[in-house]
Amino acid sequence: MDYPENIKLRKAHKRVEALKGFYKHLLVYVIINVALFVVRGRVLEFFQIESNDKNFVEWIDWNILIVPIFWGIGLLFHAAKVFQYKFPFLKNWEERQLKKFMKEE
Repeated sequence: MDYPENIKLRKAHKRVEALKGFYKHLLVYVIINVALFVVRGRVLEFFQIESNDKNFVEWIDWNILIVPIFWGIGLLFHAAKVFQYKFPFLKNWEERQLKKFMKEE
C-alpha cells in the first residue's frame, strides 16, 4: 500500500475502535442502570424490615436517579466525540481562533 492509503486505513481503524468503545460504554450504561432500578426495590425491602426511615428511602432514590443522569450526560459527550458532532459554540470558537491566528502571522 502507498502512504496515503495507509493513513486512511489507520484513520478508519481508529474510528472503528472509537465506535466500539462507545457501544461498549452504552451497553454498560444500560446494564448498570437497569440493575440499579431492579436492585432499588430489593434494597428498600431489605432495609425497611429494620427501619421505616423516610430520609433513607429518599437518599436511595436520589442516588439511583442521579447516577443515570450524570452518567448519561457523560455518555452524550462521548457520543458527540465519536460521531464527530461539533457543538455550535465550539465551532464558532474554532473559527474565531483560526482567524485570530491567521491575522497574527
